[in-house]
Amino acid sequence: MLRLLKIELQKYLSYTNFWVIIGLHSSLFILSLFIGSQINIDIPGLDFTTFVQFPTIWNTVSWIASWFNLLLAILLIAFIGNEYSFKTFRQNVIDGLSRSELIISKLLVIIVLSIYCFVLVSIVTIAMGLILSTHYDFSIIFSNAGIMFVYFIQTIAYMTFGMFLAILVKNTALSIVFYFLYFFPIEPIVRNLFPDQIGMFFPMKVISNLTPAPEIFNFTGQAQFQTTINGQIQQQMPTQLPVEDASMTLNLIVAIAYILIFSYGSYFVMKRKSL
Repeated sequence: MLRLLKIELQKYLSYTNFWVIIGLHSSLFILSLFIGSQINIDIPGLDFTTFVQFPTIWNTVSWIASWFNLLLAILLIAFIGNEYSFKTFRQNVIDGLSRSELIISKLLVIIVLSIYCFVLVSIVTIAMGLILSTHYDFSIIFSNAGIMFVYFIQTIAYMTFGMFLAILVKNTALSIVFYFLYFFPIEPIVRNLFPDQIGMFFPMKVISNLTPAPEIFNFTGQAQFQTTINGQIQQQMPTQLPVEDASMTLNLIVAIAYILIFSYGSYFVMKRKSL
């Protein structure tokens, strides 16, 4: 495992675009939080500041961070596409690596990037919460911190899906385009062809629901809004009863199942395609 990870890190750390995307990811994420924390929306019955204070801030920041996972998926897709273009995969096999080891090495990179996200988001959330919260104690600070484990799984899920597409398509540009098209409009359109009880278990629906939008998009006494990672904002009037999403535990189990499916699917495709 360590040998595979070392091989991958040597490639990634010497890749200029890796540092560019990581820099964009962290800087844009922090900038968006700073700008968002300065906004105070005047809505009767809603105190916007509670969303950037402990313990609610964990949910708010993890939801915002989930949007930036797309940049890391693009990074992974670009890397895998380059390895096909420059025949790196083929050379690795000639040098003695099996195709299963190639997939494992990518999964190790995904885990490392997910740990980076976990650490970044955790540190930023704690720092931001300490600055913006009016009162807190140790128990309040970490009372909602469990959402970070869910965010960690979500990050892995987004990137394993990107890995699967990159290996399936074998072209960086097409893989990135299809990645975004699947978020919108492909999956939302296909979901609408099925009952809601089935549509709620589609991959991106499940994965995006791991970090639900803050309650500001679904407040009492006003028109209700539901946002997803694909950017849709759907309006519902209070008199309408929204379809209840699957529980967080069920979403988490299904998301882990999708991670396994995307991982095995990547191996299955690579095993049967030329490198």
